Amino acid sequence: MSAEPSRADIRQYPLWGLLAAILFGLSTPMAKPLTAIVPPVWLATIFYGGSLLGILPGMFPRMGLCPDSPADFWIPGKLTSREMGALAASILFGGVLAPIALIVGLTGFPASRGSLLMNAESLFTVLIATFLFREKVTGWILTGVVLGSAGCMILSFQKTENSFQGAFYFFLAAFFWAFDTNILRFLSNVNPLVVTVWKGAGSTLLLLPLAWSTETFAGSPEIILESLLVGALGYGFSLVVFLRSIRVIGVVQTGAWFGFSPFIGAWLSIVFLKEPLTRSFLFSATILFLAMLALRKGSARQYGMEDASG
Repeated sequence: MSAEPSRADIRQYPLWGLLAAILFGLSTPMAKPLTAIVPPVWLATIFYGGSLLGILPGMFPRMGLCPDSPADFWIPGKLTSREMGALAASILFGGVLAPIALIVGLTGFPASRGSLLMNAESLFTVLIATFLFREKVTGWILTGVVLGSAGCMILSFQKTENSFQGAFYFFLAAFFWAFDTNILRFLSNVNPLVVTVWKGAGSTLLLLPLAWSTETFAGSPEIILESLLVGALGYGFSLVVFLRSIRVIGVVQTGAWFGFSPFIGAWLSIVFLKEPLTRSFLFSATILFLAMLALRKGSARQYGMEDASG
């Protein structure tokens, strides 16, 4: 287990949570064009295969995460039974079920609206942490949950083709990743690079036979390389910095900062994918942004870190 962080270190960790949000936010608009070329399960497989490359930036000394020796990546004998169970559940929910649901949703849904619907992940994270893991709820957190639910409802019930069906897959992905986020609390003492390697390898090994048996794919090297890059940034390195943040400021506080990733993804989708910017989209985005601010404020107060998180 790492040494107790200083107050100065704690001030920097919200920035790691925001960096994780940026990296994951990038993955949605980058994945959208790929969904028209690569079948969903194959794309999820390649993403998590690429996530193994995401540990490379974490090897830089400044990150303070590089294990003492390659043998440290061999963790089964070093984990408790609870940690092994948490790792297995994280692989299943966060590495297999969630990405498949997200990619299926993206195949017939605008990436900008889909990104905003992923705000439900923060809401589910808070609800699961409260009801399943008995974390206390402040008035600000409750306000964020109510506002976030309202914003997601506005987006999911717009009158467009397959609107509800598309929204359902994003909500499903958000729930699976929220459950995964809460599970990761049990791995907070394990090196984030090690967790990322095992999660990436385990997810890939589970997804590959499923993709091979259910879908046909003969992609070009360029498409495969692009998919690996999305996985490295959005599913690999983002997890490394996400776990680094959880180790110090906890699940809810990290989740509140990570909640800004949907806005990053939505903005990039509008700018680079030329998706429409409607009044209802702007209205719901405003509500969801206020929800994220409320969740951030509530989680900062909950842990007595308002002055540390800004």
